[in-house]
Amino acid sequence: MHNFKKIFFCARVNFKKWSVTPRMYAILSIIIIFEYYTFFGIHQIADYLGVNAAPWVFPFFMGHPSMFIIIGSLTTMFYCNAPFSDRHMPFLVIRIGRRNWIIGQLLYIYLSSFVYTACFLLLSVVMLIPRVQFTTEWGALLHTLSKSPMEVMKQAGTIISFMPVEELLALLTPIQATVLAFILFWLVTAFIGVLICCFNITVGKMSGIIIAGIFTCIAYFSAFLGTISIGKWLYYISPISWGCISYLDWYNTGAIPSPTYAIICLLSAIVLMSIISVIIFCKKDLEIQEGEF
Repeated sequence: MHNFKKIFFCARVNFKKWSVTPRMYAILSIIIIFEYYTFFGIHQIADYLGVNAAPWVFPFFMGHPSMFIIIGSLTTMFYCNAPFSDRHMPFLVIRIGRRNWIIGQLLYIYLSSFVYTACFLLLSVVMLIPRVQFTTEWGALLHTLSKSPMEVMKQAGTIISFMPVEELLALLTPIQATVLAFILFWLVTAFIGVLICCFNITVGKMSGIIIAGIFTCIAYFSAFLGTISIGKWLYYISPISWGCISYLDWYNTGAIPSPTYAIICLLSAIVLMSIISVIIFCKKDLEIQEGEF
């Protein structure tokens, strides 16, 4: 219990640094801009159809392939300096111990990725105001969009960059889809954070950012030329693609990864890289990074 308090204290220190870290304000601004760009066209569609939108748009937020580049790059920026060994690190290590410190950094990644995902979810609803109607159904607007998106956008005179998938609207309830989308987005975010942390510790500075960038490019490539030139099996090695429920196999055909495969692989990778990070960090010499958190 005493060690857990030290670990939690270390993670809490990282959260407190958000208010004095310019990068966090830049990330929040970018999130707001792209959420606005993605969902604000719903207002015109709602006016055209004469109905309000249900709030369940988050499951399809990453439906457009370009979002893989945006989300992958933004999340990499969020965790670019993991494991956050700034000038305060030596004092914390002396106070709580090396092992507790690195576990605290990993706990921070798990918790901050949850907050990060919640921010995307909440803003997706905020962007629909005042044309949002809280209901437990998908609603007429999302059903209409899923059937003929291009026609509706043309007639409404607007463009939106997310597309509800008709099959998923029929297969899942709004709450099921939102919960699953939240879990997958959270796990992908945590995966990127732990990936950067693990490679920065084991290989060296900037290596984590490079690997995260490679995975981001694979996700974008998979959604376009990748499946045509190489095949859909590429999705099996593209964890960032799993952050969107539209790119998973809900009918167990085996053509692309299933939700179960995605969740198990992400959890396994997070746990494995976390263990490696702790073991290697406790054996290596301390490296202090200059600059902001």
